[in-house]
Formats: sequence, structure tokens, C-alpha cells
Amino acid sequence: MGGAGVARLGVLGDLLRTAARDRPEAEAFRYRGERLTYRDWDTLADETAAALAARGIGRGDVVALLLPSTPFYLVGYLAAARLGAITTGINVRYRRTEIGHILGRSGAALVLAVERWHDADFRAAVEGLRSGLPELREVVWLPAARLVASTAGAVADLGGSGPAPAAAVAPDDPVAIVFTSGTTGVPKGACFTHRNLLAVAEIEARRYPPGAPPAAKHLAAGLSFAHVGTMARIAIQLSHRAATLIHDTFDPAAVLETIERERLEHLGGIPTQVVMLLDHPDRARRDLSSLKSVLLGGAPSSPELVRRVRDALGVEVSVRYSSTEVAIATASLADDPPERLATTVGRPTPGVELRIVDERNAPVPAGTPGEVVVRSPAAMVRYWRDPEATAATIDAEGWVHTGDVGFLDDAGYLHLRGRQSEMFIRGGFNVYPAEIEDLLARHPKVARAAVVGVPHEVFGEVGWAFVVPRDPADPPTLAELRAFVGAELASFKRPDGLTVLAELPLTPMFKVDKRALRERR
Repeated sequence: MGGAGVARLGVLGDLLRTAARDRPEAEAFRYRGERLTYRDWDTLADETAAALAARGIGRGDVVALLLPSTPFYLVGYLAAARLGAITTGINVRYRRTEIGHILGRSGAALVLAVERWHDADFRAAVEGLRSGLPELREVVWLPAARLVASTAGAVADLGGSGPAPAAAVAPDDPVAIVFTSGTTGVPKGACFTHRNLLAVAEIEARRYPPGAPPAAKHLAAGLSFAHVGTMARIAIQLSHRAATLIHDTFDPAAVLETIERERLEHLGGIPTQVVMLLDHPDRARRDLSSLKSVLLGGAPSSPELVRRVRDALGVEVSVRYSSTEVAIATASLADDPPERLATTVGRPTPGVELRIVDERNAPVPAGTPGEVVVRSPAAMVRYWRDPEATAATIDAEGWVHTGDVGFLDDAGYLHLRGRQSEMFIRGGFNVYPAEIEDLLARHPKVARAAVVGVPHEVFGEVGWAFVVPRDPADPPTLAELRAFVGAELASFKRPDGLTVLAELPLTPMFKVDKRALRERR
């Protein structure tokens, strides 16, 4: 289905309805022992929408999905969209502080939540937050065993029956809030409309020659559906009528087995995942000859990794650059030479404008570093309930300021040079030091703390904590700090290293000198 066809469909729910009508028996999802067709997805979304409507959910209400990556998550997402409601996802790796912030900032009226997932007791966490969430009307709890066993069973437990009630949903209505973190460490919600999400699919379609068949099967292994990669790009799957093979956790051995069994031709992943696949002992005994291409995205890829993937797997390697706020920005081309793949993140995808600006917001010549700014119909329209952050990020001409530093070469390829903020990316997850520092400062053994991102051969970057202890004779251990952070924040935000100092170095402006800290690690 080409971009023009996508553009004719004004809202996300219509895109699913059309897919179900055109290819009702086409496989939409495979998860553990379950297989769902596009007809199933459409029917279950209707039934879930009816259940949500019976609970008072309608146009403009926010529905939070505190759910693992299973088909039920995507059924709930499309059900809310049918009602004109707005969905925000919550990563099941998040803990109490993060969950409370997203529920409060989004103003969620209803939460569909898993009771427990692995070692996390979400019922206890959310119920402990209820008194501080005046807009939250109801939490619908779902047992994990039900979610992994039967999507239809989980929908039936909600008590709804289709069809969904009619709702006046407009293309410019908000449909998704994707939370990320700002440079201060406070999560912000990037708000997308139906028009934005359909633009993502239309722009993606322009990357391929007319009539080129899209990948028939897509492996979604271990990344949260609350991420922009699913929330803002779901229209791509709907427009392609592709099948998604879902793994709710990332297990390299299982991924390698799936590639061999399903004869997958295309694989996408963040660099950390790809490194794990390359390093896994099972790789040598698996037949991966079906693979034709590997897409690296979600975090910076080193030139060494690009070359290693190409040499080890004998595949075409592509790279992509995007962010939560812009959803889709640049991608490499099929005929790009290896050196270009290894040193750039491609060119702006047709339909996306990208330029480099100086501190006065003026464009700079090719080869000159500056801030990367993007403008496209797929970019977020605003930060949810945060006009000040919106004004600081989207300028008067509609350019989204990414905070990333790079330059364009003479051929229009983007070379990234770093980030203006102190944010680092651990295994594909954005981590902001201020959030961790604020929490570490509450530890009884910590007087002052600073966190920086440092290079790591597997995760790309990891957090390193520098701590001044309250009692020099009894400093905290790394295990103690990791446990303390992990109780409140996601596991990937726990520090991976620790240096105990008598004092933190300061700049002349009396700020912590993080450059000096990196040199002292």
C-alpha cells in the first residue's frame, strides 16, 4: 500500500478497519502460541472499545497502558483510538516514581494494567499512588497469565461486546502521548495526532521504489511497545499488512532460532541487541542465510559495529536516526557505500526537512557543526500539557530542535557529533543524569552525587556515579546504590560504576565539572 493510499485514510482506526476488510485472514501477530489475523485485531479492538466506552471513556480522555509487549497492548491502543481517546504507554521496566509521573502528567482517566510482571508488583505501586492522581477514575487489573495465554480471553474479561460505539474522530485529534525525558530529567510527553501517525507511514513508504514489496514478517523482540518505535510507527504495519512476531523479552538465543525457523529476510534492532546476537554462542550453529538486511536504529552505531554486521552476516546494513519528538528523520540508502554507512546516519527521508543551525537558529553551511533541527508532518505537535517546553523545542516556523549536534556533508548526509544535553543512551534507552542524581542525593550514605555516561562495548554507554559520602569511613557500595535506584527507577538507570570522592570538582561557575569527572573515572 503506497503513501497516497495511507493519506486518504484520516484516522488510525480507519486504517485498521481497511486492513481487516482488504486482508481479513492475513496474519497480524504471532505471540507465544497465539496467532491473530487482521480480522481478529479489528474485532477485538471493537470489543475493547465497547468495554472502555462502558467505563465512561470517550473522545479526549487519556488511557494509560501499563502492559507488557503482547498483542493485547496493540488491541487496547486501537480500541482507544476508535473512541477518540488518547493512549499513553508505560514501560513495564518503570517503577513507582516514573509511573506516578506519567499518570499525573498525562491526566490518565483509566489505566489498563498488568497486576505483576516478573518481579514487579504494579498493583501495589499504582494503588499507593492513587491519592495523588485526582484525574484517575479507574484501574483495570489484568493477570499476566491471561495476557500471555489469550488476547481474546483478556478482552472478554473486560466485559465489552462489539461493535464499538460511533465516535466523531478527526485527523487532528491527539491519539498518542509518548513520554521521554528532558535535559532536566523530567519526562515530557510528545503528543501525536492521527494525521502525524499516518504521515509516518506515508513518509516510510517513500523510502522504497514504487511497487516494492515490504517485509512480510517483522520481529519485535524485547522493546517496550510504549516506545515511539511502536506508538508512532504502528501505522506502518497497518499500511503494509505485515505480520509481527512478538517476543516480550529480548533473548538472543530465541531471536537466532526465530530467524532460522521463520527464514526472516530483514531484522531491525538497537545496537546493543545486535551486539548480543553477534556475540552469542548459538550464532555459529544457526542458519541465518535468509537474512538480507539489518537495520540499526534507536541509538548511535559505531563504525566498527556497522562493519562487523556486514562482514559477519553478509547482509546489507542500513542505519536510521530519529527521536521521540520527530518519529522519523533520516535513513541510509540501499546503495550507500560501506564507509558512508559507517560514518553517517543517512539522509533526510523524503517528506522530512532537516537542517543544522547555530545558536541564533540560523542555518549553517555544509560541514559546519550545529544543532540538528527537523520539520515534518510526522513530528509531534506539542509536549502534552507543557507549553513552556513546547515553545523551547518547536520554533515559530515549526522546526523541532532535537538538542543533538551534527553536520551535513556536501551530499546531504547527516554526521552526528554528540548531544547538547548530558543525556546518554544505555542499550537503546535514554538516561538523564539529573534524575538519578536527585535520587542518589536521598540515599542516607550520600552527601553529593554526580552521574555521567561513559563508553561501554556492549551497551554503548553506561552510567557512572561519583559520590561524596556522608561518612568517609562508611561509603556506599555500588550494590547498595544500584538497589536504591532500582527500587524507584527502571533498571537501565542504575549506575554501572562507582567512584567515591572527597569532593566533586567544580567549574568556575560553581557547577559540577563533568568533563573532569570523566577524566577521573
